[in-house]
Amino acid sequence: MKQAINSFITKHGLIEEGDHLLVAVSGGPDSMALIHYLMELSNIKKIQLSVSHVEHGLRGEESKKDAALVASFCQKYSLPFYLYEADVKKKKRQQAMSTQDAARLCRYEWFEHLMHKLGTTKLVTAHHGDDQIETMLMRQLRGSLSGRKGIPVKRMFAGGYIIRPLLAVEKTKLLEYCATYNIPYRKDQSNDEDKYLRNRIRHHVLPFIKEENPKAHHVFQWQSEVLADEEEWLHHETKRVVDKVMTLKGSHKIVVSLEAFNEVAKALQRRAIHLILNYLLISHQLQFDRSHIEAILDLIRQEHPSGEVHLPKNITVEKSYESLIFSIKTPFLKEESEDQNKELVLPLPGELAWATGTISADTFNGKMPLKNEPHDIFIDLNKVSLPFIVRTRRAGDRMSFFGGKGTKKLKDVFIEAKVAKGDRDLWPIVTDSHGTILWVPSLKRSNEGVVDDKSENIVQLTYRANT
Repeated sequence: MKQAINSFITKHGLIEEGDHLLVAVSGGPDSMALIHYLMELSNIKKIQLSVSHVEHGLRGEESKKDAALVASFCQKYSLPFYLYEADVKKKKRQQAMSTQDAARLCRYEWFEHLMHKLGTTKLVTAHHGDDQIETMLMRQLRGSLSGRKGIPVKRMFAGGYIIRPLLAVEKTKLLEYCATYNIPYRKDQSNDEDKYLRNRIRHHVLPFIKEENPKAHHVFQWQSEVLADEEEWLHHETKRVVDKVMTLKGSHKIVVSLEAFNEVAKALQRRAIHLILNYLLISHQLQFDRSHIEAILDLIRQEHPSGEVHLPKNITVEKSYESLIFSIKTPFLKEESEDQNKELVLPLPGELAWATGTISADTFNGKMPLKNEPHDIFIDLNKVSLPFIVRTRRAGDRMSFFGGKGTKKLKDVFIEAKVAKGDRDLWPIVTDSHGTILWVPSLKRSNEGVVDDKSENIVQLTYRANT
């Protein structure tokens, strides 16, 4: 076993002289074999070891005994030991995620904190060859795209790397190693339960695979590495085309040109959608499955010029004429939108922060050269009733329009400008004190308050949208 791990470490350049390794040790046979192996390796290579254990608080006294075992082992061999008692249930409530996902998030937040604190270069975890098979099968069943490559041997994390040297060996070899060296370990009884998909694969599918091919872990690991190389190339290609098709990229909104997207090779379209979704949810690490991606593709292909798809984490994908709009409605934006419905006074002079951007007002006394920009208008203050009010649209809204006669429905203004339905409810509308619409920023101004040669008391209104 040692030889297989040594060769794997050398092949992938996992451990080098002078490394300070933070080793994640749960107390199970895999991680206990790992720390013992690394202790022996430290006698050959000049590496420093620190041990971290996370007590999730989910299994009562059993998990406390796990922590005690790891602490005792580290004390016996004079290894620096760092214990973290995580509040997984609280994290689960805060993030609205499963217990397993919350536990994982707690672990890796702690590992990141500890790596920065200790100045360690690498985090070592005890994922092994059987874990690789289980992970690849799980992701295949769930319809993952990039996840097909399985568990990476090495990836960037917390300014350093996560490395997994045990992917070279299967579980039985680790158990044999523990028996040979009389290494103590604890058994997590929850691993025997079939309520988790991973356990069901481990108990019912993995034995069949091993029976067909006793070296299956080598085959899956080889496939994982090949797929990882291919995924890296495909990711760069996808990012290149996504950068071309995006017309707007904001923290809560991404707009894509449908014409440009339809020219993307079909082999990359699904990946492009997946990448765009993850741009919006970069901090959530949410995995989108096949049904989500296909629903968006169906929306794109339908003949109707508009439509919507609603996804987890408050994401909406809207087809609107020549655009595909990906947006995320955060609690922050929701609170903002509720405030906007109350009508806000625009300071004169001054500025007003809006959910979609900022409106500013600058006053001028005397004549001035007027340089109209797409997002600016000039109003004769002597021709309107103050104060200016900024609000959202209302049912039945109508406005006059500069250079025309009569009035027009505000709804028609949005339709003609091809404004997506999801944007209309938050679009700022500027009125006078009587509710007469003066301006729909970036779209249309009214016939009210038009500046002429006799105007001397002038205000310039400017709208700058968030990006």
